[in-house]
Amino acid sequence: MGKMPTLGFGLGLRATHYPYILEHLPDVDFFEVISENYMDTHGQPLRKLDEIRAHYPIAMHGVSLSIGTFDDGSGEYIQKLKSLMARVKPVWITDHVCWTGIAHTNTHDLLPLPYTPQALSHLVDCINRVQDALGRPMGFENPSTYLEFGASTMDEADFLAQMVDRSGCQLLLDVNNVYVSCYNHRWDVKTYLDTLPLDRVVQIHLAGHANQGTHIIDTHDGPVIDPVWTMYQYVVKKAGRTPNTMIEWDDKIPEFTVLFAELEKAREAARTAAHHGPLPDLKQAKDVTPFDTQTDFEGALTRMQDAILLGAKAPSTAKTWIRSKEDFAPEAQLGVYIKGYRLRLKHLTKSDYPALGLYLGEEAFQRLLSDFVEETSSNHFNIARYSAKFPDFLKRQLPQDIFAHELCALENALTQLADVAETIPLAPQHLEGVTPEGLMEMHLWPRRALALLTFTHDIDAYFSAFMDSLPLPTPEPTPSYIAVFRHEGDMWRLPLEKDEYTFLQALFSGKTVGEAFEALPEDFDQEKISVWFSRWISNSMLAWQEACTH
Repeated sequence: MGKMPTLGFGLGLRATHYPYILEHLPDVDFFEVISENYMDTHGQPLRKLDEIRAHYPIAMHGVSLSIGTFDDGSGEYIQKLKSLMARVKPVWITDHVCWTGIAHTNTHDLLPLPYTPQALSHLVDCINRVQDALGRPMGFENPSTYLEFGASTMDEADFLAQMVDRSGCQLLLDVNNVYVSCYNHRWDVKTYLDTLPLDRVVQIHLAGHANQGTHIIDTHDGPVIDPVWTMYQYVVKKAGRTPNTMIEWDDKIPEFTVLFAELEKAREAARTAAHHGPLPDLKQAKDVTPFDTQTDFEGALTRMQDAILLGAKAPSTAKTWIRSKEDFAPEAQLGVYIKGYRLRLKHLTKSDYPALGLYLGEEAFQRLLSDFVEETSSNHFNIARYSAKFPDFLKRQLPQDIFAHELCALENALTQLADVAETIPLAPQHLEGVTPEGLMEMHLWPRRALALLTFTHDIDAYFSAFMDSLPLPTPEPTPSYIAVFRHEGDMWRLPLEKDEYTFLQALFSGKTVGEAFEALPEDFDQEKISVWFSRWISNSMLAWQEACTH
């Protein structure tokens, strides 16, 4: 399927580092992006990515392909992935050996597979179909896992080696993930690494983790530890080459200079790989006899997803299908996924409604978030879409708190419109030569990333005070009107007069400018129209393409 390029040493591209990268153009051989952060948005992320890829090669790394349950080569995810590929022209594209959900549910987690011949055949078929759909080879990353299926009859490393051999795909070797999984399951590090087809490694990931004593969580929130550096050197020496190597740091992200210093450590580790120290000894004697031999592949995944979604309500059957470990019982292994699912969705929703959270108070808001996650599953590959369901939930839970509903609606609009497709704004030169009579017959439309909102309270004043860290006004019933829109990647809020809102609403419903006048009261001061138009044009609220085509 073609040879992957060798570029050198790269970093994961994170939004907080955009300014530094564009100002300093640091000595980085490539950047890797999380595909989902760019494939379902037309806002600021894509604009910055375009600027950065003008200077650096870009690799694409996905987290939601769900190759273990991939079933649609023409679906929304694949089409958006292909669109991003066409724009970015990545040097390679990768994802994880995992599944994220079944039956139109997405846990937004990299869930483990049972290592059985049936699962392997299913996985190889999925890889072949996705590579055919994309028209190019992919690389797949070894997982970091917190439970081991009792049905597994194969070692993970052997499972991965056969996956690569039978599908023709590449391997993204995450050395930290090897350490995490070997620690959690008491596997032998050397045996694992020696089993892998190192000649098929397109890229290596290095990252930090959180050691919980009985197990390790793959958090990517700190520096690489010494045993992982040693394992990396062992891989480089055994492979006889230095594969493309990248540092991942996804949480508690430091200044770019700290991240770059970690990349320099990788360069030095590769240079001195021949002198690596002893590999970590994590193996423990245990019974590896398969059990739960009656559950098929689909049944195993269904059972795990049901347990994650039900959480504390799930029947206590973990020991019948999860292999027990010393000091890390089946229930505790499954609990890592149950807890992670809830924390992930709660954190995302909380971050999208900060003003609402302050208004409701931390304790009440946390209770709402917990209830929301228990009641509401995610069904879209982009986790950013999940919190859009919160306004309806809030109305059901707090039916009398109209101010909370309206504040929630404003924050939801700001979040969701940030990703809507871009449109060219209507500019003064576009109206040159248009007669007054011609203007009356025109249809004018909003930018796609614009919404008109009406409230029974002055929501914008409250939100402005929140954003500026000023004393918050007491919510009082005061009708208010606002336009929320995105321009050049940034979100804007523009308070409107009542008649201005009425006029825009009529325009955007499909009426001509002349017909929109009829929606205004008889005593309306028509001189305001020119002031409004000037404001709409200067704020780039109207769309040129739609004005031309309707």
